[in-house]
Amino acid sequence: MSDDDPKLALKNAILEWRKKYSVQDGDPMLAAVELWEIYFIHAQLNGPKEQPPSFEDFRSTMEQLERLCGDFTGRAAEIIEELRAVPKIRSDLNRFPMFALVFTAALALLAGILIGRLTQ
Repeated sequence: MSDDDPKLALKNAILEWRKKYSVQDGDPMLAAVELWEIYFIHAQLNGPKEQPPSFEDFRSTMEQLERLCGDFTGRAAEIIEELRAVPKIRSDLNRFPMFALVFTAALALLAGILIGRLTQ
């Protein structure tokens, strides 16, 4: 079997597929098929350099990815919650000076009244 046979078989299969489903030029699915064709040709030219991972390796990798995504999602939710609390903290801090001003004014008024009564 020569190098051209798999390429020719793939091209024939693509042409049959295009005729069967009446796929026009410029169709996005055709672009995807052409990308796969390029990938397969590249894979045949370079040859397999390493064995694909076993199902157990693939599954353990996916489980680890799921754990990491869950952790990431949890941390992102915490950060979003903290960021949503920032305007509330800012408004609380802005209210404190007003409270301090009113309290100080009331205390000064009371002190002024007491001083006025004691000096008479």
